Amino acid sequence: MKARILDRADVLKIVDLLRQQGYEVVAPFYGRGRDTFFDTVTDQNRDRIQIHLPNPYYPPKRFVFPHIERLMKFERSDGQIHIEPVYEQPKRAIFGIRSCDLAGIYHLDRFYLGREFRDVYYENHRKNLFLVNVVCSDVDRDINDECFCVCTDTGPAARDHFDLQLMDLGSEFMAVAGTPAGEALFADPIFRKGEAAHIEKRHAILDELRKRFKTTTSWFSATVRYVTQGDILEKTWEEIGNRCLECGGCTYVCPACTCFTVSDRPIGPNEFERVRVWDACALSGFTRMAGGHNPRKAVHDRRNRRFFRKLAHFFIQRELAMACVGCGRCAAVCHGDIGMPSVVEMIRRATGEVDKHERASH
Repeated sequence: MKARILDRADVLKIVDLLRQQGYEVVAPFYGRGRDTFFDTVTDQNRDRIQIHLPNPYYPPKRFVFPHIERLMKFERSDGQIHIEPVYEQPKRAIFGIRSCDLAGIYHLDRFYLGREFRDVYYENHRKNLFLVNVVCSDVDRDINDECFCVCTDTGPAARDHFDLQLMDLGSEFMAVAGTPAGEALFADPIFRKGEAAHIEKRHAILDELRKRFKTTTSWFSATVRYVTQGDILEKTWEEIGNRCLECGGCTYVCPACTCFTVSDRPIGPNEFERVRVWDACALSGFTRMAGGHNPRKAVHDRRNRRFFRKLAHFFIQRELAMACVGCGRCAAVCHGDIGMPSVVEMIRRATGEVDKHERASH
């Protein structure tokens, strides 16, 4: 990977370069209070783009996997049904995507494109996507209490799967190219060659950053083992289920969740559309069958399934990583305090109690 240095004042010129190349650029902005969001860059809001800010709760995965997406349109006329697939192929760049969300999109890549069947709708959104990763280097703004990317090995600085990565070194930024498309930007005069001191400063900043995360746990690997082997006590799953309000919030803010449902709906007297919409295993209708039977009616069964899907070895082996990127959004939005860090800790405590009783019995 090649790296270059640019002045702080020139960082947003990268947005200008991408827009000149025909990209629709989306970037992070501040709303009111804690509210932050990704939005399309225009001439009017370009100067309000934020490099450092709390990660928006609504993940940018929606730009490759929309919350609601039309798949096809049906029209009935003269006794005939005409079916028209709907494909969107936007040329889009996400500026300021954090390392955890970058890992989330790569997880979606492996799910939708990395196996025997490829999702053409996802592929169309993904093929022209340019990703500008920003390293979370501002402890006060970038890193929340809930962040735990150091535990999932996804941050604070991504190692790959970006086109361009930016890291704040103070008065300057380091830009690292991850693809030929990212490297092509280095032809612009805003970029210059760096020195060994820049690399040393990058390493020093990252070493210090890793010490500043408040939510850390070394128990992920043990939790994966216990979930995979089915060693979690039923009462532990019931305790987790009793806390769940079945709102689906954890799924809707998760960068790595892939589930959706498909529905047909009328859009005119003789027109219909088929859409897919994000779905959530927390919702009672998720596993309900056509005849009305629901094999996972109890909420703790659905909680069980959620964490099995994210942590079991079968899925990790299939997708090369667990379906958790350490963004902490589930911990931030869950009213029942059963985000991923809390569940890992509950499993740790429950397993510790069992081990203690087993040792005492021998």
